[in-house]
Amino acid sequence: MIFNTQLSRLSGLFLFFLISFSVHSQVSDSILSISSDEVLVSATRNLTVADRLPLNIDVVNQRQIIESQPVSPTEALQYVPGVTRQSDGGLASTPIIRGLSRERAPILIDGNPFVGGRIRSYGLIDPFQIEQIEVIKGPASAFWGSDAVSGLVNIVTRKAENGYGKAFKVGSSLYGGYHTVNSMYRGRLEVEGRGNGFDFLIGGGIRNAGNTATPEGDIENSQFESNNVDFNLGYSWAANHRLELSGKYYQNKNAGFPGGLGAPGPPRVDRRFDPDTQRGINLSYEGRNISDKVEMIGARLFFKRQDLHISQTTNIFFPMTMNANRIINAELDVDVPFMGAKFFGTLRQSEKAKLSIGVDFLREHRIGTHRDLNIQIFNPMGMMVNEINRPFTQIQPDSYSTSLGLFAIEELTLSDKLNLLIATRIDNVSTSIEDGPFDIAAIETIYNSDNTSDSDLALSGNIGLKYSLSEAFNIKANVANSFRGTDLFSKYHFTAVGAGFLVPNPDLDPERGVFYELSANYKTKSLTLEAAFYQNFLNNLFVATDLTFADSPSIQFRNVGEATITGLEWNAKASIGTLSYVFLSGAMINGNNDITDNPLPAMPAMQSWLGVHYRDANNRFFVQPEVLFVGEQNDAAPNEIVTPGYTILNIKAGLNLHQFSDQMPHASIIASVTNLTDKTYRSHVSRGAPGNQNVFLEPGRSINLSFVTRFGAAVH
Repeated sequence: MIFNTQLSRLSGLFLFFLISFSVHSQVSDSILSISSDEVLVSATRNLTVADRLPLNIDVVNQRQIIESQPVSPTEALQYVPGVTRQSDGGLASTPIIRGLSRERAPILIDGNPFVGGRIRSYGLIDPFQIEQIEVIKGPASAFWGSDAVSGLVNIVTRKAENGYGKAFKVGSSLYGGYHTVNSMYRGRLEVEGRGNGFDFLIGGGIRNAGNTATPEGDIENSQFESNNVDFNLGYSWAANHRLELSGKYYQNKNAGFPGGLGAPGPPRVDRRFDPDTQRGINLSYEGRNISDKVEMIGARLFFKRQDLHISQTTNIFFPMTMNANRIINAELDVDVPFMGAKFFGTLRQSEKAKLSIGVDFLREHRIGTHRDLNIQIFNPMGMMVNEINRPFTQIQPDSYSTSLGLFAIEELTLSDKLNLLIATRIDNVSTSIEDGPFDIAAIETIYNSDNTSDSDLALSGNIGLKYSLSEAFNIKANVANSFRGTDLFSKYHFTAVGAGFLVPNPDLDPERGVFYELSANYKTKSLTLEAAFYQNFLNNLFVATDLTFADSPSIQFRNVGEATITGLEWNAKASIGTLSYVFLSGAMINGNNDITDNPLPAMPAMQSWLGVHYRDANNRFFVQPEVLFVGEQNDAAPNEIVTPGYTILNIKAGLNLHQFSDQMPHASIIASVTNLTDKTYRSHVSRGAPGNQNVFLEPGRSINLSFVTRFGAAVH
């Protein structure tokens, strides 16, 4: 493997961290924590104290989310080292985890996969719904199966306090906020109760916004309207048993995706999700401490459905002019029913060993796209000379994906200093497509009786080791492999692209990867330090490849890629009082295409957060000035341009009114100014076709206000 200059810098910096013991607990509750309490996570399919795991897990809790005032969960993850926000404008954004995003860094909601593209999934979720966010950095295929190539995000939503053995009590919570950069107002109301074995939480919220402002003008078509309703009902007939029924409904309306030559600027493509609706229902049972040998058993069944309507207007101009040649109006429906089931249990083999085993089943039905099309053709004088209308009809066949996974996870305490985690999993992913219809006749000739169905078998493993040199200092090593099964979009989806086509590839094979990570950690009551170095070797990447199809220049996803991603992450926090601290965190990531020796696209530039969090000893108020440093990204992929570095200043503050007087309600007020200097800048990973060559500016200065008020049972 070729070690370039940036890789050498990464290695040198990592060794410096090790030598100087500049290290911290690899499982962190983020740089915004004011507490060192043990954090429980479900990363290993069993509720476990995070600090005991030899994995790289970050947890962002509800207080941190509220005080950072994010628009979507992606913004809530911005302080996690190794995570970078990738924006498509407006509400649409996804996290890049260690250089990879979207289908290689999936999202779970309460442990269940979320239907739909990653870009829509994160935008639908209201941060006010969230109890905590768990981020696994590094391959997690041995725990969760396909797609977790660079990591995954598990969003844990709120539920009421367990009602077993408690008197009945009812309460409510009210959330609200406003952001000036896009005139966004938001709110959420929750009603919850518990007692006599029952618990419930019912909530609903809205987020409405106009176009996003930048120092050079508004980003057109970046508006959105979003609403959600959810419920969680539980019953516990004993302290260690709980039956739960929960449901969620999300809808985005008039959600624009800026397009064209850049943003701000007039969009050549006016694309809106209007609406994007997702709904789901979940029934689950969980029992704990069943016997001396059975620590936990659980089962769940869930159903989800996405109904997406896309309104899109594409303006095509005569060469070198702004005179319209064609205006293409398309109305598209993309619907995806999805269901799954899980069964799992944890056995205590001894005081120092436990085994978690289980099975996952997932079934996705991608209903073939339906379209209503109108094309208007103009002459150079601006007069319409022809009009084509194609009625609403199905233009692609239905396709299906079924996956079954069996997993086993062994957690061992070999001594007082040594912990070992061994995980293995086998998955079978089957895909198929129906015989028709095919709106593009040439596409139909690709399929035959041998390639309309396929089955992929994958074996994943993970070995993690944690060794404690002292009570404060430990080192960790983790080795894993990963796979990404062939998804229905990459394998079967087709459409017209310019003068050619996006051509399906029914012979696509799964992506696979091998990963290792080394970390060292130091943690005391006053000082927390961390460093982690990793490499991810990827094979059979799905790469959009140019080809000629039906005598037209076209593209097709093919298994032609091999790549290496190398990274270094650091995190430090030093206490300066009871609840106050100084923090520094950041990451460097290098991605290289090993076939062409070119940089991988969408690799984040080096970035680091530096700030001071001052909170008085009684937790009555806090103030947090902070600065984000992002370096120049000059290792651009062939279809990208170099992106200059930038520095962004923010300041946040908040009041906990209930801490001033017992007579005041349990309420908090938070205010912040982001991009304080109204800096004009762009992120290297912001979207824009082709590649990142179109300038896509990030939001300008924004004054943000929010509040939270809780009453009764909601205060716990």
